[in-house]
Amino acid sequence: MLLAGCQAGPAPTAATATPAAPPLVAEDQGWFTYFAPDGSFSLQFPKAPEDRGSAQTQLKVHGLDKSGSNLTLVQTPLPPSFSAENVTKDPEKFFAKPGLKIVKSENGDWNGHKGIKLEMEAAGNRIWVHMIFAKPWLYQLVALQSSQSSEDFGPQRNQFFGSFQFTRKK
Repeated sequence: MLLAGCQAGPAPTAATATPAAPPLVAEDQGWFTYFAPDGSFSLQFPKAPEDRGSAQTQLKVHGLDKSGSNLTLVQTPLPPSFSAENVTKDPEKFFAKPGLKIVKSENGDWNGHKGIKLEMEAAGNRIWVHMIFAKPWLYQLVALQSSQSSEDFGPQRNQFFGSFQFTRKK
């Protein structure tokens, strides 16, 4: 698996909703709420995120600056026997990022789904990842603070992480 969202591109505008179905992205006081197409979760971004996904991976990215700082959602199938211990044991291997160091880790719980909150460092960049193990999915909420960035995006990072909600049970 790869640590995604290390580069930012221009953010598209919000999608228009039809009355029959909820929008994929809706604006709320300057923030945009992304709704999963299956209605299973929602997540806020400072602006409408860019879709960089594939058939197997959902990837939504919002660039915070032109230096590469960004907020990213990665949704992939949860690998069998995958756990927080696997990630903390060898983060370089899991994220395919040589030199990656875990600064802090703690277990998390999202509406009954186990996970882990990580703070890491790689090549001077700070990376925060909240991983949620919700079979059949692995959700990764990633905040990257580029070493080239002159601004701290702590408030945006905290709102992004705090906004993730499961909206229905599977």
